[in-house]
Amino acid sequence: MLLPDSGIKYATDHDQETMKRMPAGTPISMSPIGDWRNLKHHRKFWKFLELGFSYWVPDWTFVSAPEEWIAHEVAKAVGSAAGDPELYENVTKSIAQAVLDRVIRQRQKRFDGEAVKTDAAYFNHVMIKAGFYDLMPNPEGGTLKQRWSIAFVNMDQGAFDRIYKGVAGVIWNETLGQHFDDKYEMEQAVN
Repeated sequence: MLLPDSGIKYATDHDQETMKRMPAGTPISMSPIGDWRNLKHHRKFWKFLELGFSYWVPDWTFVSAPEEWIAHEVAKAVGSAAGDPELYENVTKSIAQAVLDRVIRQRQKRFDGEAVKTDAAYFNHVMIKAGFYDLMPNPEGGTLKQRWSIAFVNMDQGAFDRIYKGVAGVIWNETLGQHFDDKYEMEQAVN
């Protein structure tokens, strides 16, 4: 925000953190955006995310649904190619699961949950879980879910309200509903 003495006040903590990483003298382009969004509501959204993050215990999955599907489809195809429809249930299904279990164990050995439990990861998680993402092509095949930006220039207050409501539902259902008696108590913690 532009201050009366031509100074600048950051609209959000995120803006301030972003600017801290910029070296002094870096040219910055600014465009007035009007008051399309309620700044207090935007700040409350970030406080709500902080509260949810503080209680979040991620449920890490080490094998994706597409990987499971592929393993079992290959196991079924082996039975079909062998001309034995019972082969999948009797033999290849357990082989597919054993391979998946081995992949899980290998990935768990290299995984550090605390290193990847970040504010950004949480923000991505709740936005995607709430359905606010676009599917982007993955260069290695398939698609990736890319969360929407909530930057002021990207949406008006109505769109932001829908995101706030959806993300709030995810945060309440996944974490805060187990730690607060009701949504009023949670709102008091956010405020």
